[in-house]
Amino acid sequence: MIDSQRGIWRSADAWAEGSFLSSMKRMSQALEVRRLIDQILDDDPDARIIVAGDFNAEPEEVPVLAICGNVEDTGNGDLATRVLVPIEHTIPTEARYTLFHHGRGQMIDHMLVTRNLLAHYRGSEIHNEILHDDYIAFATDIKYPESDHAPVIATFDFD
Repeated sequence: MIDSQRGIWRSADAWAEGSFLSSMKRMSQALEVRRLIDQILDDDPDARIIVAGDFNAEPEEVPVLAICGNVEDTGNGDLATRVLVPIEHTIPTEARYTLFHHGRGQMIDHMLVTRNLLAHYRGSEIHNEILHDDYIAFATDIKYPESDHAPVIATFDFD
């Protein structure tokens, strides 16, 4: 349980339980998204799909991997056309973060696209130039009213 007056966890096991519940919720939401993607592709194998938003998970974490559906994870090459590709892979590593937490950049906001969109993809940017550390002392919404997540922007050309 969190002590809302002081903004701290009351015990280590409460923090662990909160982290567990959070990860379960992220995973169940990722499974829902993956099932929706598969339903859409069942109806239209050529559908162009973009899944974008705050995943609260880094690229190598299971919620992101579940939505991507990589052949390396499923072991099934027949599913290759259903893989979603993270466009952040085209951003230089040193600039590839959307949140700054405890002095470290984290890529937790993603834009995943079906492979049939890659032919139209022209590039992307992450505008993280003015992110503050979301965990620094006094990093309140009053002092920092803007989002603590950087926007991810992608350009596609359909001409």
